[in-house]
Amino acid sequence: MRASTLILPALVAAVALAGPASAGNAPVSPGGADTTTSTDAGTTISTYADLIRAGVDPNLQSVTCSTQSFPVHCFVIEPTVTQEATTYPAIQFQPGQRVVIEAGGCVQTGGRGLTWKRYVNPSPNNGLYHGTIAIPGATNGLVVIQNVINRPLLVGANGGALQLGYQDDGYSDNGYSAHDNGTGDQCKNVENAWVHITIS
Repeated sequence: MRASTLILPALVAAVALAGPASAGNAPVSPGGADTTTSTDAGTTISTYADLIRAGVDPNLQSVTCSTQSFPVHCFVIEPTVTQEATTYPAIQFQPGQRVVIEAGGCVQTGGRGLTWKRYVNPSPNNGLYHGTIAIPGATNGLVVIQNVINRPLLVGANGGALQLGYQDDGYSDNGYSAHDNGTGDQCKNVENAWVHITIS
């Protein structure tokens, strides 16, 4: 199991987003420097599959955003699942931005036997093992990520940093090590968990 971190290391540099989408108001990093993902000319990274084809390791925790122009596609690979909630300050939301969430993959939930479960719609669905998300100004705190996938969200109020969480009654044995087929084979040939956030 990997140690929990509050700010995940970026395999490809992460960015924060400044202001709602408008002409001349492109995303910038916290320091103002260009730290967006570098890709070949003409390459568009707008899906998880695009990200992996671009060389991002699906088995290494990372946070990355793919472009300087809206819509921005941000990806969290292997979201932290060893605590109830983790803040990702590199991904900021501003009032007026529109957000769409996608997610997938599997998580090691610990215990005996085959214990990997889907991050979005785990089986059994017993109030545990769901990924959660909070977008300040758009969700009422942490909500089950399954309930907001592909539902456009409008950021109001003051915005703020992305939070991702995980539901469990014990976190010490969670993570992404020793991949198995999971309960009822739900994670057979399935990648580690990921979250894709489109901001416009």
